[in-house]
Amino acid sequence: MIRVARSRQPQQLDGFTGAALQAKLQKLMAYWYEDAGKVDFKPKARQLWPRAKAQLKVESSGKCAYCEADTAVVAYGDVEHFRPKSAYWWLAYSYDNYTFSCQVCNQVYKSDNFGLAGRKLPAPPLPAALSGEAVERARLAATLCPDPATSDDETLARALAGERADLPHPYLEDPELLFAWQVIPETQEVWLIARGDSVRARRAVKAAETVLGLNRTELLRLRWNDYDELETLALALQEGRFGDVEKLKLLNRLRRYAGSDRPFAGMRRFFMRGWGLLDT
Repeated sequence: MIRVARSRQPQQLDGFTGAALQAKLQKLMAYWYEDAGKVDFKPKARQLWPRAKAQLKVESSGKCAYCEADTAVVAYGDVEHFRPKSAYWWLAYSYDNYTFSCQVCNQVYKSDNFGLAGRKLPAPPLPAALSGEAVERARLAATLCPDPATSDDETLARALAGERADLPHPYLEDPELLFAWQVIPETQEVWLIARGDSVRARRAVKAAETVLGLNRTELLRLRWNDYDELETLALALQEGRFGDVEKLKLLNRLRRYAGSDRPFAGMRRFFMRGWGLLDT
């Protein structure tokens, strides 16, 4: 898992900003009143978030934002609600609550699991009855979630900090500061482990294992295959068999392997920094 950058350009947030977002939030608020204080998202007519999928996929370079595998390889991608809509109904149409996730991480593992070390974010207070005044309904709807075109990561992180979510939010926290990787040559596996011994790192890795399955068997093997190729190239570079031009080409190739658009970039960067091939 690596940090991902959120787009805040209105033209890339089609349906989730401005008047379109306001319309969605008013529908969502009406559902809350219809369902007596909770929202049933099962009817397909209410599932409007898939429209965000294309842009989310661009932001994560076609990879699952959690396991970093190419979704074309491991499973199709989902629009995943970082804070589950079952517990945070008011964030169901919040673009800032979405990630692009493979179906294994999302459906097989995460589902509605979301551990906290702090206090759960309270739902916005709504009156007992929905106002008939359009201006008042619009004002209430705007309290459900921020408009992504006018919000920013720092403000969101501060607003959510009190929950102390176990999982690192890939848009709001840098997972590379929490995660390290351990190679097991005997079994040809690469395991996700905590970086250092901080409580935050250990809590994040435990959640990544139990909630996302990031040490599941297929990922251990996929990461090994990736690591094995990376190590082979790094050893070839360090053995000094090449001239300066060839050595520079190989170094640049290795560094491209660590780009944010490449599978398992967080793991690759970890090892390449350890080998002195990337800045720390």
